[in-house]
Amino acid sequence: MFDLIPPQLDPLHPKRHLTLLDTPFGERSVYDSLCFCNRCGSCQQACPTYWLTHEETFSPRGRNQLARLIAEKKLNVKNNRALLERTVNSCLLCGRCTQACAGKIPTAEHMLELRRTLQLNTLPKTLFTLLAWRTKHPHLFSRLVRLGVFLRVCGIVFMANKTGLARLCGFGWVNYASQILPRRTPPLAKVLKQQGISTAPEKSTLIYLPSLEAEFCIPDLAATVLKTANQKHRTAVWGNTPSGLFDYVYGDLRQSRRTVKRLLVRWETAGKLPLLTDSIDVYLFLSRAGQLFTAWPKWHKKAQEFAKSLKFVTDILPRKPAGAENFKNAPVRLDKGALFLREGKVFDKAQTTLKTLFKKNFVECLYKDADSPAFGYSFVRFNCAPEIWLRAVQSTARTQTGTVFTLSGLSALELNFYLKKFYPSAKADHFVRLNG
Repeated sequence: MFDLIPPQLDPLHPKRHLTLLDTPFGERSVYDSLCFCNRCGSCQQACPTYWLTHEETFSPRGRNQLARLIAEKKLNVKNNRALLERTVNSCLLCGRCTQACAGKIPTAEHMLELRRTLQLNTLPKTLFTLLAWRTKHPHLFSRLVRLGVFLRVCGIVFMANKTGLARLCGFGWVNYASQILPRRTPPLAKVLKQQGISTAPEKSTLIYLPSLEAEFCIPDLAATVLKTANQKHRTAVWGNTPSGLFDYVYGDLRQSRRTVKRLLVRWETAGKLPLLTDSIDVYLFLSRAGQLFTAWPKWHKKAQEFAKSLKFVTDILPRKPAGAENFKNAPVRLDKGALFLREGKVFDKAQTTLKTLFKKNFVECLYKDADSPAFGYSFVRFNCAPEIWLRAVQSTARTQTGTVFTLSGLSALELNFYLKKFYPSAKADHFVRLNG
């Protein structure tokens, strides 16, 4: 007897896609995972885009059914491409629907698979090219970032935005980026040198993989992570090292797979030390990296072993963080904005820590309280970011929260921009700032 081959979204290009998805109920093909949705609608009230549109097409249930119809060849992609592009790109990939779903349907993964099928240009071309260089030409990327900082300090970026030249040349995204980023960002190496922090100690016991924003935009965040980690470890820094997440979300899955392979080889060479990151998005991606290699048992085993060595900043924070007293004058809350998931041991540990430290001053989030969009969603075409950010500010103001703690540096930067604009009584900061 022959095994039946399940329908596929893109049968002509299998290497562009995941073979199997890693779900709480075991490994499944993408089509099996889509079929597991029984269309109950539990996910609808959890979905930020459905709150805004109240259209079935922009609900998790609607998105899953679109993907299933394409796999079953019941929907003409060419005739409906504009609608599909809006539907897929508007998804935050936040995992709220998965949290609400009894079957834990990974809708975010389905939407990424649909992006790869449609070969969508999700980000502006110039931004995509720049960020792709971090994977292919990391040293060139680093120099271009320093050049961008110099042009901004000189006022050239401001003039380009003011005159419309930036938008005309395909750099319209620079206007928003310049608003959310700190005006002056010294190189990470300079910040660490000033604070006397070594990046390559002898006999290292921990590896720190800084996120892009911590390394190039808010280096003092990386310095705080290192100071906290060095209380118990000798931490080596892997600077300007891509994790593969960018290509996984916005680019080519094959490039993401190659990047993770290089990371695994380097990790083995370093002695399989625990690896720490400050970005919840990078942490969640690398903890599920095994699904990149289900067709390659050797690499799949390595990726699973690597996932067990991962640590997030919640794992290194002391019981009595040095900077906690600085936040006790007003209520605090935890923003769970992340890619793919918003539940698990990292989120539980962060929430328990805040509850223990701030007691009655800790604000419990309601089911419909908006989280911050994750991993550059504000730069995606056809996004709903401004409305969702405004809902996040409204929920902060309603509870009179003083500080919102996030689990990624980019979320803190973006949320701070909107808080300063609409509710300046509050601020956002990365969770690790509890330690100074």
